[in-house]
Amino acid sequence: MMFKLPEFLTTLDVDKTALRLLGILGFSLSFSPALVSISLGLMLLLFLLERRYRARLARVATQPLTYLTLALVVLHIVGFLWTSDTGMAEQTLSRGWKYMLIPFFMMYIRRENVPFLLTVFLSGMVLSELTSYLIWLGIIAPFGKATDIIPSPFMSYPYYTIYAALAAGLLVSFLLFDRAESRWRIFAAGGFLITILINLSITGGRGGQVGFFVLLFVLLMMYFGRRWINGVITFVLASTILFYSAYQFIPVFQTRADAAIEEVTHFETGIQKSSVGIRIALNINYFNAFLQAPWLGHGTGSYLDVYSEVNEQSAYQTHITQPHNMYLVILVQFGLLGGIIFLAMFGSMLWQGWYSADTLRAFRVAFPLFWLTIMWVNWYLYSHHTFYVFLFLTSVLYATTPTRESRGT
Repeated sequence: MMFKLPEFLTTLDVDKTALRLLGILGFSLSFSPALVSISLGLMLLLFLLERRYRARLARVATQPLTYLTLALVVLHIVGFLWTSDTGMAEQTLSRGWKYMLIPFFMMYIRRENVPFLLTVFLSGMVLSELTSYLIWLGIIAPFGKATDIIPSPFMSYPYYTIYAALAAGLLVSFLLFDRAESRWRIFAAGGFLITILINLSITGGRGGQVGFFVLLFVLLMMYFGRRWINGVITFVLASTILFYSAYQFIPVFQTRADAAIEEVTHFETGIQKSSVGIRIALNINYFNAFLQAPWLGHGTGSYLDVYSEVNEQSAYQTHITQPHNMYLVILVQFGLLGGIIFLAMFGSMLWQGWYSADTLRAFRVAFPLFWLTIMWVNWYLYSHHTFYVFLFLTSVLYATTPTRESRGT
């Protein structure tokens, strides 16, 4: 018996419907995990009902990220063969399979869709930022993850500042490289940039704050090109003004900056209790765990078991065992093989970004460097909120990267 398509699918514009669902997903990333899950579920259902698997896969067959993300997912599956904790391996796979959402999203993205998808992401950030300000100003009471000190209601502040940094980077990119739009859009982008930078400072996550400076540096260097010394001078001036202003006028920024310096300078042996001390100790101990099985690692999800053993014998002990370094959690599980594949994914993004030739070229180069920097301090690609924004923006930025040759044809 031949399968017959549901009648509504014969008249439905699947590409347009999938794009709308992806737009809803991008819009809701910063404030509603439920909407993200619903949108994704409907996209997957649409893919299954459409039954044009070969045609869809053909759209991403020449994209290197398709094969690199597939390799990462396969590693998560094969790693069950030598794991010490099957239960944790299942939990880890429930995160790791999502790398395949990058080529899945790319199946439905065309070059002309990119501005729309970036706009809906920024629009969602407007809603999140507005809510954050309403809490900070005392107009509404803190709810969700927010406190009186740190107004980040929809997710924990270390993750929210990643969103704020990416939004700020996109706005800087727009102002530097895409100024042909109407004047009111330039003013709107500039105003949004100022408010998002303040929001980035008051929400306290140091990873996002450092990440923004990485984005700013790369964007300025790409903007000035061969006049690189001008880029360095501009970056030094801009970052000095931003840091000084935040330090002088935003108490939570000053407190966390002072605490970071204090904790680094007073790091010593024993049980670690400070935020920075715990991160340093975690990195030392996880690196020692990696050295025990450097080639293929300890298997999927085995990092907590291995860490407990290393931690007991370490001079730098922690009560917290959650990895705060994405590189080390990959290396401990999958060894150098996994590390090479993981880095190759970012290398492919850098390569595609460098050889692209539109107004997003600089941001495509800055984007992977942003993640390569912040992943030293947290396992962002195993954390729901930050993983999804990585998957979404990677798909949007690299689904169609016009080269100099393609623009000339």
